[in-house]
Amino acid sequence: MVVFFPLGARAGELGWHGEPMPEGLSRAEQEGDYVWQADGAVMVYVPPGPFPMGSADRDSDERPVHEVTLDGYYIDKYEVSWARWKRSPLKVPKAPDWGIVDDQPVLNVTWKDAVAFADWAGKRLPTEAEWEKAARGTDGRLYPWGDEPPTFDRAVWKDHPIAQEMTAPVDCCAAGASPYGALNMAGNVYEWCADVYAKDYYGRSPAVNPRNDGEGRYRVLRGGAYVLEIEDLRAGYRYRLLEVDRTPYIGFRTVLPGVEER
Repeated sequence: MVVFFPLGARAGELGWHGEPMPEGLSRAEQEGDYVWQADGAVMVYVPPGPFPMGSADRDSDERPVHEVTLDGYYIDKYEVSWARWKRSPLKVPKAPDWGIVDDQPVLNVTWKDAVAFADWAGKRLPTEAEWEKAARGTDGRLYPWGDEPPTFDRAVWKDHPIAQEMTAPVDCCAAGASPYGALNMAGNVYEWCADVYAKDYYGRSPAVNPRNDGEGRYRVLRGGAYVLEIEDLRAGYRYRLLEVDRTPYIGFRTVLPGVEER
């Protein structure tokens, strides 16, 4: 999961998709994977372009479906683990009941905790739009893997055998990979996004690189969690909590903006 390479990208070096890479990012041995030097994260690339965001026939805050265009970016292939968190100088969050397991997702982090880690690593939290595109691609699928119902090899929710005791390792559920190769974007832990939550945001959000930095008490979370229902696993489902909330089913992943191509 955490891979170390001695050097980052050199000037002019291209990524797996032919894109210029940010300094500090390297191509990993596995095709399509990258490694960010600061925190050892394996990352995957989401190319620039439009995608349909939202759901036509689901919860009201997912409507309307609207086309959003994003710049290219890299997103962590895995949720931030306890092992990655412990590479930072930040205080280790409270352990869950089963204790700290290095290859499982870090828990009990507030939104500001997640922002602090991302800042330390030279990255940031994904916007809600970036998270959704990374999870479902450009075809409007229900789940990262497609429209088929969740199964235990694709996602971890409250009915999963492992969920009776703890979270799963961050590299589990390879069958549930998103179109870009990110894992556990359905289940395991809810993930903080950068945006302020607003129920009506989809009706007024910008068409290019949207991020809601307006006023509001809540921040967006995405992805579902090991203690929650199967309904929470949909890639379009929106959840929210207060910035200060710290629970044993909330984690996060980070993003790195791509290099603007000229």
